[in-house]
Amino acid sequence: MLGAPVTAVAQSPAGYTHRRLLLRDEGISQLALLDISNPAANWYTPIPTGRDMQLVGNGRVLVGTGSGYEEHEIASGEKVYEVTAYPGTVAARRLRNGNTLLTGVNWQGKKGIVLVEIDSTGTIQHLTNYEGFDYVRLVRETSAGNFLVTANNIIFEGNSNGGIVWKAVIGDAAKTHAWQALRLANGQTIVSTGYAKNLSLFSPEGKLLDTITGPAAVNPNFYAGFQILPNGNYIVANWQGHGPKMGASGVQVIEYTPAGKLAWTWKQDSTKFSSLHSVIVLDDLNLNALYAEDINGKLAPVKTSNKK
Repeated sequence: MLGAPVTAVAQSPAGYTHRRLLLRDEGISQLALLDISNPAANWYTPIPTGRDMQLVGNGRVLVGTGSGYEEHEIASGEKVYEVTAYPGTVAARRLRNGNTLLTGVNWQGKKGIVLVEIDSTGTIQHLTNYEGFDYVRLVRETSAGNFLVTANNIIFEGNSNGGIVWKAVIGDAAKTHAWQALRLANGQTIVSTGYAKNLSLFSPEGKLLDTITGPAAVNPNFYAGFQILPNGNYIVANWQGHGPKMGASGVQVIEYTPAGKLAWTWKQDSTKFSSLHSVIVLDDLNLNALYAEDINGKLAPVKTSNKK
């Protein structure tokens, strides 16, 4: 199915009328809750620039900022906690052990990609350095305890000692700005490829197996944060560009089946949104639990304490 076209646009089919989404808008630095069946519950709140978004328990969502991270109440959007002592942070992610991983480049006195693990007080517990890279986006913890890292047109798996144990290359472009990678139970890795405008599936040997994109009606531009849903479908944010006036461009939340068929889309309100780069479907999730990807790449609750 490599490169196979997708042709139909589906809007809100039966069964999705009650969806609740968390949305991060880069164009206007905004965090929002969208309740399709109950718009009165929607909220919108400004947040600092930054990357990534995660359910971290206690009814909170974590967002990475340029100096650390913030936590917001999912019920209201209210900011309830923040760490601001790490300027230069690119993204933030809560680990299964309850600590938080901050990501940066040429940072903390090191060259290359730097991962800093901090505890709930903001104290550094561990630092990992992958030399030879000048760009990074999101990091995901694998079931083996390694890290999947996106670095322009390279995706790699690294261990906590700075060693690289696996990698794949996206096409020939040096600056695809690949966004997020997830490992699947069969050893394959799926990646949102940024400016390559697709989801790409790689074999355990790093060979490109498949791509999912389109159709032209959604205006594929930059495939950013994505989630594997319980039914195996992929839902992805289709970022449209920098700045506050991108809300009329493209369809910015797209769902595909594993076979690459378009399953559902959500067209943003251009008066409330500009350019989305993260999406989480909240349906059937326990908002009091910390979530991380399981062996299948799907969000699953983690048994750990992340109290402040």
